[in-house]
Amino acid sequence: MRYVPRITSLGGRNYKAEYLLSKGRLFGLEESGGGLRPAYGLSQITVNNIPAAAQGIYFTSHNNLYIYNGGTVYRCTGASNNFYLYASGFTARPSFAECHENGEDFTIICDGGKSVKAQSNTAGPDTCPPVRYAVVHCNRMFGIDTDDARTIRWSEPGDVHGWDAGINGAGYVRLDALRGDISKLTVFDNKLVAVRQYGLTVLRAFGEAESFRVDVTDTVTDGITADTVAVCAGKLCFFTPSGMYCYDGTVKKFEAEGLEGFGDVSCAAACGGYYYAGGKLGGEDVIACIDVNGRSAGYIKAKATCMCGGGRVFFYGDGLYEIVRTAEQGSWESGPCDFGTPSKKFLCSITAYGADTLTVECGGRSRTYSGVNGEVKVGMEGREFSISASCSQHLRSVCAKYAVRG
Repeated sequence: MRYVPRITSLGGRNYKAEYLLSKGRLFGLEESGGGLRPAYGLSQITVNNIPAAAQGIYFTSHNNLYIYNGGTVYRCTGASNNFYLYASGFTARPSFAECHENGEDFTIICDGGKSVKAQSNTAGPDTCPPVRYAVVHCNRMFGIDTDDARTIRWSEPGDVHGWDAGINGAGYVRLDALRGDISKLTVFDNKLVAVRQYGLTVLRAFGEAESFRVDVTDTVTDGITADTVAVCAGKLCFFTPSGMYCYDGTVKKFEAEGLEGFGDVSCAAACGGYYYAGGKLGGEDVIACIDVNGRSAGYIKAKATCMCGGGRVFFYGDGLYEIVRTAEQGSWESGPCDFGTPSKKFLCSITAYGADTLTVECGGRSRTYSGVNGEVKVGMEGREFSISASCSQHLRSVCAKYAVRG
């Protein structure tokens, strides 16, 4: 799938051939077997009572889907039944801390001022922990102090409701000012990671509190977008205004084929070695589908305002959707293509295999061909072309034959 030029003489013209698949953008497709195949699709959730908007979304390990909107939390049990109002009166987007104590599974939904204990079939008021953005790690609850965004507090061991300070009880640590306020806590590689405005701070917090340790690590970055932080393929992934980064002991810029030009990222989630991020490409709303191990990226044309992941990935945009790894069709788009020269060119033909449709645009003109498995005559003249192809099986090649005008 790399550029392979060749020149042939035909009819007094020097024709060139350029293979284009590696130069374009993938929408719903991924590389496979020397070509492209459908890989990413959307499944719209159409159950009743879906909220009209969302500022937050969360999917638990017990397959319950929550949406937060305007002070109210809604729940869809099993991510398949109708949504219903679950709890109200929140003043900020709450966190969802999954707990297991005394043989009981439950989720603490809290915003630092209000708390609800969510069980399998019931929800009730709860004593609110003095923290925001709570997570459970090593049988304790950790969170950001409600009044001080540089302080991490933790509960007593084995008791997410126990906040009495003591040597082996609840406690806290206040971080330095170098990387700014804490915006999120997450668990990675059996460590608690504080996501801060300008980097990461790692807290080794297991065993007795007296053995807790804050690691000084080389993790200073430009401003981290907290809602893009997700664990994927053994790495902690996130976006800043300068691009995508991964942390696996040190922070490194993540370079992937196809990510060029993608930015304004606002949310992300991970599932099964793939990291999904909602942002913009060429001014249009898209979701980047990033194979972290394969270091390649494709896109879905959709807007995501908030996203969550785990065993499945959901997002809210103009409705509620699930991202699925089965797609009926996808498309490849070349974008503006001048074949490496601003000179006027004559596009003689395009050879493609496996294209359900093939479209060529230039200077306001457009031609579409169906069921392309070979060469189609184009005969268009111009300086810049846009070529696209859709496929439902396996798009194996797109090769343009053209001549540069003298």
